[in-house]
Amino acid sequence: MFGRRTLLAAAAALALAIPVAGTSAQAQQPPVRIALIGPMSGTGAFEGQLGLEGAQAMVSVINAKGGVAGGRKLELLTYDDKGSPEDGVSAAKRAMEQDNVDLIVGGWFSAVALSMKEATRDKIVTVMTSSQHPKVTEEGHKYLFRLNATSAMMSEFYSKAICDRIKPKSIAFMNVNDDWGRLELDNYTKLLTACGIEVKGHEFYNRTDTDFTTALTKLKSLNADAIYVAAINTSQGATIYRQIKQTGYRGKVIASAGNMNPKLVELSGNSLEQVYSASPFTEDATAPSLKPWLEEYRKSYKNEPSFIAALGAQAVQVLAFGIDAAGDPRAYDKIASTLKSQEVPTVMGNLRFSDKGQASQAIHLVQVQKKQIVSVRD
Repeated sequence: MFGRRTLLAAAAALALAIPVAGTSAQAQQPPVRIALIGPMSGTGAFEGQLGLEGAQAMVSVINAKGGVAGGRKLELLTYDDKGSPEDGVSAAKRAMEQDNVDLIVGGWFSAVALSMKEATRDKIVTVMTSSQHPKVTEEGHKYLFRLNATSAMMSEFYSKAICDRIKPKSIAFMNVNDDWGRLELDNYTKLLTACGIEVKGHEFYNRTDTDFTTALTKLKSLNADAIYVAAINTSQGATIYRQIKQTGYRGKVIASAGNMNPKLVELSGNSLEQVYSASPFTEDATAPSLKPWLEEYRKSYKNEPSFIAALGAQAVQVLAFGIDAAGDPRAYDKIASTLKSQEVPTVMGNLRFSDKGQASQAIHLVQVQKKQIVSVRD
């Protein structure tokens, strides 16, 4: 027979072995799985890496504070769209159908976003990042959101700065030959012509090009006061800016909105000094959640914080906000309703989404001064 002390000891051991209600349940909660689909290889690989770094840093910040929905951690799964619409669609399908992710972040390039949104239509909450083509949200779906301003929103802001501050008498364009690049040309041709700037011509280049000398020499021969460069990735952009100088062009250079980043400035040498651009991100912004993310980003990565990295962080913040409000990462109707009805605090300030999922946020005029990207204030 067991003695009284033996029975008490056994009971105590059994009690210690039984999990405390709630604690084990919380510990056993599966992570919220977010697919990040971006250009991890190809000409846009640097942009993809920046976006991934920004998202990872924000995941670390949120997880350190307890995660989302009562203690669930965020987990990023990375997919390479190679800057290709076909690969973007393939990655989205694999993320949803094979890996059973809860939510998706993607759409760094407009061509990819336009195709990928059809694969995710009304199936999963999807946050598009830097794409600018209006049709991404105009013809999107009920669970789709886009962070960056549309090309129309960007051009409306930036064209005023070109007309009122830069003031070229004439301009020529160097545009990537895709949906966004052609739309950029159409938008700025109309807006700049309306304020009296003569458009002397344009040249297109392809996403896989590495030498732009022939096109730039043709643009130089037009003798325009300024050349506007619509580049969608850092590696091509830096080459274009350096080769503009190499052709001997002495006029003004204007960088397209949303593409300026510290690595582009570094790789371009002195070619971007005093060059203007426009961006929703500046480090001197006063967003409440900017400081923790900046600290985590600088602690973890060698690259300087940039607009593309901030978009990655912002995408994670938006999803976390929606999940917390809905209490479930698969409650897509509740998440979508929350994001379309409430202001969302992010690293780039508070966001408002339209009924179509298009974000509205401040855009800043920036300029490269002594190899630093600074805000230009009146």
